[in-house]
Amino acid sequence: MIRRTRFLFLSIAFMTALLLAAPMSDDKPFQAGKAADYSHQLSEQVLVGAKAFDNADLVADAFGKKIDLLKYGVLPVLVVVENKRDKSIDLKDMEVTLVASDGRHVSPISADELPMLAKDGHRRPKQPGEGIPLPLPQKKNPLQGQELFARAFLAKMLPPGDSTSGFFYFEAQSEVGDSIYLSGMKDARTGKEILYFEFPLKKDTK
Repeated sequence: MIRRTRFLFLSIAFMTALLLAAPMSDDKPFQAGKAADYSHQLSEQVLVGAKAFDNADLVADAFGKKIDLLKYGVLPVLVVVENKRDKSIDLKDMEVTLVASDGRHVSPISADELPMLAKDGHRRPKQPGEGIPLPLPQKKNPLQGQELFARAFLAKMLPPGDSTSGFFYFEAQSEVGDSIYLSGMKDARTGKEILYFEFPLKKDTK
C-alpha cells in the first residue's frame, strides 16, 4: 500500500513537470530576458526590470495568438526581479502599480479576474417572450487560457543570487510617459523593507 501510494505521488509530480515544461501554444515557449534587457532600476543590490507588452506581436509571443489581451483593454507588464544580495528577499507583500504621466495610478488585476472582462465569453441572457432556448455549445472565454495563469508573477520568496519574473495585468492602455512603481519587498530575515522602485516604461515603437 505504501509503495502504491508513493508511486501515485511520483506519477502526479511527473505529469505536473511535463505540463509545466510543455509549450503553452503552437509557438515557441516564452522566455523572459534579464532585468537589464528592459527598463530597469538598481536599489540596495536588487535589480528590477519591467516591460509593457503593448502591441499584438509582443502579446502573441508571450501568450500565443489566441489570447488577445489588448483587445479587451488589458495591458500585460512583465516584471523581472534579480536578487544580487547575500540574503533572501520576501516578496509576499510586494505591490506593483502602473502610473500614468498625469499621476493616475492603476493596480493590477489577478488572472482569476480576467475572464470577467471578456463579455463575449458569456451566453446572451434570455429575453422576455422567448421560448425555451435550444442548448448551444458554450463559447470558451478568451481570457481563461492557462497561459495567463502560468505567466503571472507568483513568486513569494527570492533566494540570494536568484531571479524571478512574471506578468502583472492592468486594465489600462499603454501611454507615453507610463512608469512602474514597485514597493513592499523585504529582507526575509530582518523584515526590513527595501527601498521602493519607480522608473519609466519605454513604449514599444514596433
